[in-house]
Amino acid sequence: MLKRWDTKNYDIELILAVFDSISINIESMNIPKPRIYDIRTIIKALVIKEFEGLSLRTAEVRVKQLLGIRIDHSVLHFWEKKLAPYMESIVNEILKELQRLNYSESFVDSTTFTNKKGIE
Repeated sequence: MLKRWDTKNYDIELILAVFDSISINIESMNIPKPRIYDIRTIIKALVIKEFEGLSLRTAEVRVKQLLGIRIDHSVLHFWEKKLAPYMESIVNEILKELQRLNYSESFVDSTTFTNKKGIE
């Protein structure tokens, strides 16, 4: 079950790191090959849009901030429609991996917290 108060579910950089760490069999997806961008980059852009709940135009700006590339909102819309049957399983895989992460570790900065009160 997804916990609303769990900050891991809102850290987009951690979510993208988890996406990079999971293996997705893209070849088994019956989708056309993108002309300009890698399909994993497009899926990352759609993951950003979904996890942050953004509109297509706002997602275009946010993808530019996070990934450093500009993917037009019309391209995002096209791939959102093409990848719709697969996005739910991709998001579910990311959420499963997020729930497996320990609270004391992170892909982003590897900060560990000590348990000073001895509470488990």
